[in-house]
Amino acid sequence: MRKNILLVLFGSFILGMYSCDKSNFDSQGGELPTNYITFRDSMFSPKILEVANGSSFTFLNQTANPITILGDDTTWLKSVMIEANSSYFFKPDTIPSVPANINIPYHCVEITSARGTIILRP
Repeated sequence: MRKNILLVLFGSFILGMYSCDKSNFDSQGGELPTNYITFRDSMFSPKILEVANGSSFTFLNQTANPITILGDDTTWLKSVMIEANSSYFFKPDTIPSVPANINIPYHCVEITSARGTIILRP
């Protein structure tokens, strides 16, 4: 009986430690997990992503060719090349008091019809 109780306690401890594992989060993303935006088949998915101010993003290039992502307004997202089957982590500066949504439209330089928008909400 005592052995069973010890096994249950030990198992609970291990399970508790495992549930605190944050290895599925990008360490640069702070307390919030990163949001993924994939590029494949000549388009971004999701096309529009609305998230809380302070969120981070990881662009995933799931093609065989490098791509260049450029923000329509380079204040937020400057030109960045993402190698084939690679990723780019992006976290805009946190705005202390966002009175309204901020739109960050972007596009692929090589395929100009591939466009997307990140919306930061207060």
